[in-house]
Amino acid sequence: LKQQAFSWNGRTQPPAMGSIKLFNEAHSFLHNITAEIEVLKQEVLEDHEQRKKEIAEARKKLEEEKFEFREQITKLRLEFEDFVHRKMDRVLEEVEELKLSDKRDDTSQQKQIEHIVQDMQSLREDLFAIQAAWGKLASNCIVVPTE
Repeated sequence: LKQQAFSWNGRTQPPAMGSIKLFNEAHSFLHNITAEIEVLKQEVLEDHEQRKKEIAEARKKLEEEKFEFREQITKLRLEFEDFVHRKMDRVLEEVEELKLSDKRDDTSQQKQIEHIVQDMQSLREDLFAIQAAWGKLASNCIVVPTE
């Protein structure tokens, strides 16, 4: 077996201190990149947590607005029902007033009719009395010639 000599840039001797510096720079570069990646990861995690908080706040606000909207709808429905009931009560009262008024009018009209009937009966009786008196007068005044 032959031993093969390693070649470092065409040399058989190990590299000088300059090449170690090159590796130190590469190692330092990788270390810096890794540190930057960690910083970016941390920023992404913080940003993610911030977004989660914003989403939670938005959901909470949405739930509050839904609750307020439901309360407003319920309040509006109750006010409308109250308004309708008041209007219905007023209409029913007016119908009752009309019925009572009609009854009063009917009663009044009935009284007027009864009064007129009494007046007509009185007039009839008076006319019979006049007819009887007229007949009596006529019979007293007419002289039948005797033959």
